[in-house]
Amino acid sequence: MERLTMIWLPAIFIIAAYSCSKNDLESNGSIDTPDGYTLVWHDEFDDGQIDPQKWTYETGDGTDYGLPRGWGNNELQIYTSGEENARVGQDGDVSALIITAIKHGENDYTSAKLTTNGLFSMRFGRMDVRAKLPEGQGIWPAIWMLGDNRSIVDWPGCGEIDIMEMLGHDPYKVYASLHYVDGENRKGESQDVYDTPGPGFNEAYHVFTLVWTPETLSFEVDGVRYHEVTIEDDMKEFLRGFYLIFNVAVGGYWPGYPDETTSFPQSMYIDYVRVFTREGFDPPPEPELDIEEETLGQTYEPDIAENAIREGFDDFGNLEVVVFGGGGEPYIDTSENSIDGELSLVFDFPGGNWGGAYFYMEQPRNLSNYSHLLFSLNKPDNLVDAEIKLESPSTDAAIFLIDYESTEVANGFVEYAIPLSDFHGLDLIQLNIPFALWNPKDGDGEYVSATVLIDNVHFANH
Repeated sequence: MERLTMIWLPAIFIIAAYSCSKNDLESNGSIDTPDGYTLVWHDEFDDGQIDPQKWTYETGDGTDYGLPRGWGNNELQIYTSGEENARVGQDGDVSALIITAIKHGENDYTSAKLTTNGLFSMRFGRMDVRAKLPEGQGIWPAIWMLGDNRSIVDWPGCGEIDIMEMLGHDPYKVYASLHYVDGENRKGESQDVYDTPGPGFNEAYHVFTLVWTPETLSFEVDGVRYHEVTIEDDMKEFLRGFYLIFNVAVGGYWPGYPDETTSFPQSMYIDYVRVFTREGFDPPPEPELDIEEETLGQTYEPDIAENAIREGFDDFGNLEVVVFGGGGEPYIDTSENSIDGELSLVFDFPGGNWGGAYFYMEQPRNLSNYSHLLFSLNKPDNLVDAEIKLESPSTDAAIFLIDYESTEVANGFVEYAIPLSDFHGLDLIQLNIPFALWNPKDGDGEYVSATVLIDNVHFANH
């Protein structure tokens, strides 16, 4: 991929002026502007409808955006642009953007995800968002940002700024986080938590603030600063423009999943969002974008996945290994310890967070003539459980190793034979991910550091 030079121009404020005209600013003279700042973009959500000049929708399950089904986090919701999931309405005397997660069936949820992508982006300054949040086990509201170059460089190389995330089972606690690629092409992360003395974030409106300079990113709740991060040399992501995102997710690796205590519908209410620039501020040029430097993970031979596939089994076609996670994604390697062919494939998990890797077929294939998935693992004793997941473009299903017996084979490997019928609801006629290994855990359910050798993966009539 070619290298791209990004040069700073004050474009974000041109976009802002289009979305928030001079008359708009004058008519909102009651807006409280912090000392030393000028208001450049805002939405008070008082016009009775979502403004299409300010907001667009991301819809579906994530696959239309190059992500695994579930938006890369194994979330359950389908995002829509329907008014039942996103509208402007009244919450008492507050006119607000209302994003609502709805349960339609046993495991069927819809919600909404609004962004300013292509309409407005921010690069340095201050953002205030006043919001009241939903609650409940498995409910995951977020106010966050992604780099404008998301379509050019993969996450987290584009950078992610989480102004507010809350896990719905604990509505007195919110998180601020940064995600990026560090100088060793590993996932960099900084996170802190704010505990409100009350009322809870689900009970009353609170103001969530990002203060962003070329040197630091600072996070506040109701004027209390609780997290500040210095932008180091290997954090160039945070010297470029970002667009804003509001969403309410249901389920996922981090929040867990709804249970019998979770009630629906659940809504996040956004009273306003306001973006300010520092008066007299002259931003430095954006740094040059080096795709290789800011791409997560190692580089390896494109056919490295074949070392895990049974020799002579070619029904998977050409395979690519894809790693993904929140810091727990594995390092990929090969080992001369194998039971089929000269090498096996190695997933070296760091532990401590969720993550995994999967085999992606160049073209979906019809594998419905097979009855079983077979594979062999050489794994440490402290790895008690892991998720094995298969996917088509429209469906996915998983089993867990802890539920299955294995058979010892050779060289420290054990073999699993899993009926494909156990992957409930999976479309085997259009399969494109025939094997994935996620989230190795120990007997206490904690993410475990583990080196796993994988070999002899194939489908069979067993």
